[in-house]
Amino acid sequence: MAWLRGCPGATRSREVRPEDIDCPFCGAEVEIWSHEQVAECPECGHKVTRSLGASCIDWCAHARECVGREEYERRMRMLESATDKAETDA
Repeated sequence: MAWLRGCPGATRSREVRPEDIDCPFCGAEVEIWSHEQVAECPECGHKVTRSLGASCIDWCAHARECVGREEYERRMRMLESATDKAETDA
């Protein structure tokens, strides 16, 4: 499985990291982890979502094996939820 050791997508998916986004309601900084889609603003309490960027998990035939079943299924649920929300908002 040499391809697995060299896959940057697998490394990014397994190594969660914090990201800071601005709350669209009050402007406060909200910490959200890379494996999460929703976080609560510490200032106003609103739920804040971040958009999901494109990921190799979305298209790679080896994604389930590469990042693991749980991470793969979590990502697919997040994508489905984001797609449903976008269709509802349209």
